[in-house]
Amino acid sequence: MIVLWELGGANDRRYSLFSWRTRMALAHKALEFEARPVRMSDKAAIAFSGGKTVPVIRAGEDVVRDSWKIAEHLELRYPQQPLFGGDIGRGVSHAFNTWVDRALVGAMLQVLAPEIHERVDAADREHFRAMAERATRTTLEELRSGREQALQRLGRGLEPMQALLKRQAYVCGEQPAYADYVLFSIFQWARIMSPRELLAPEDPLSAWRERVLDLFGGFARNVVTA
Repeated sequence: MIVLWELGGANDRRYSLFSWRTRMALAHKALEFEARPVRMSDKAAIAFSGGKTVPVIRAGEDVVRDSWKIAEHLELRYPQQPLFGGDIGRGVSHAFNTWVDRALVGAMLQVLAPEIHERVDAADREHFRAMAERATRTTLEELRSGREQALQRLGRGLEPMQALLKRQAYVCGEQPAYADYVLFSIFQWARIMSPRELLAPEDPLSAWRERVLDLFGGFARNVVTA
């Protein structure tokens, strides 16, 4: 049995966007796993991994940390139902993963941070505030008052994906694969930690997100949300 360590928030929310990449990769490969929640401030719980961040998986004797490294490990160890589609696909997926991390994760954090702060485990609130304010270089209060401007910046960043998803069902083409799960992770983060809808019904991203939520018997849909 594969064991996954991931962030746990208030009311058992599983809110790590990076862990959602791993969750979707495991579901894609039809691999059963046991999820163990960890507080953001509890580094001792994952000290065995040699790092301080989740996700972490243990599969037999193998311990792997970092969502991209986990995806590579799963692709090598469990070749059924490929995540990348060969070496070229792996390289393109890695490039896309890097783009989402650099262009979209920070923009989404500026939109979500105040609401995430309200929904993390109570013991993590000061830790999260410090992390978020360091990453965004502003306070949570300023982020709350500037939410509309942050939404506009995020929208500009998402324009390439809106154009793509007018032409095809998934980021990866006719069927979903790892790049879809990377992009989906930021929207699942928002869905779990904010009560506000980010996407208009007519947005191509909205229909794509619904398709991903329906995958694997509604695996990602049937979770605790805001």
